Amino acid sequence: MVDLVLHITSEQRQHIEEAARERGFEAPDAYLLALVEADEKSRLLTDLRQSIHEAMTGDTIPASKLLEALEAED
Repeated sequence: MVDLVLHITSEQRQHIEEAARERGFEAPDAYLLALVEADEKSRLLTDLRQSIHEAMTGDTIPASKLLEALEAED
């Protein structure tokens, strides 16, 4: 485990602690980790929606071009 140091004011820390308690978290670190996970899920859903939209509107590329691009990254 790696420690993370956040440079926040005492008022900001108090606000985070209060928000964590209000949402049922025993510790601020668990609350902050849940926020990060929620953000990651939100980004994934946004990307999925965009991909579905592109597929439905025909905004696609041939699979061979995708493979070429992936191989070029390696």
